[in-house]
Amino acid sequence: MGGRSYMLATRMPMSRAGFDAWLATPLPGLDVIDNPAAMWTGWTDADAPDWDLAAIADHPAAVAAIRDARTATPLRLLAARAAGGVTLARHHDGALEIYLYDYHADAYSTQTDLLMLAGAGRFAEEAAPVMYWGGNVYPDLPFGGDGPLAVLLVDRAGARFVDRYPLDALIGRLRPVEAVFVAAGEAAGGEGDWDAGTLLDPAVRNHMADG
Repeated sequence: MGGRSYMLATRMPMSRAGFDAWLATPLPGLDVIDNPAAMWTGWTDADAPDWDLAAIADHPAAVAAIRDARTATPLRLLAARAAGGVTLARHHDGALEIYLYDYHADAYSTQTDLLMLAGAGRFAEEAAPVMYWGGNVYPDLPFGGDGPLAVLLVDRAGARFVDRYPLDALIGRLRPVEAVFVAAGEAAGGEGDWDAGTLLDPAVRNHMADG
């Protein structure tokens, strides 16, 4: 799957108090996901996910960095991510909205993001899907017959990968979030000067300023 870009998005019903609690709570362990080995099942024929970082064991600095990230809070992770690239992370109309775009991302950072969103289920008002997919450089939702690379269903009890999900309903749920992300890019004219005010929750922006 090299040479592609990767996106991760959700719109998860959540109170403001729940959102703030999620931001401040360290990521859960891998056991929050019932079936982590099934990450790709039903969607792609990628190799088994390397949640244990075994494939990069001979790169101890990289392993240490990933393990450190997986003990962080969402607030720390999102602020660091936003400082280095475009990130949509906010509480809006009673929901956590996330739209993350990576150009040629590695699977390990995506797994960390999936753990972060699996942990959000503890604070959610109802179950919600998280979509992970890949495509061309432009950050679109799947279209033209493309499908997700993984769908993680998250609720208060934990999370689990599902091998199918009503795709039209899932994309429809995420279209408003995508529209905000894409509009910010268009307003920047492709120059990278994105308006964080429309994309980042004040709590994340304030943490960036404090850091």
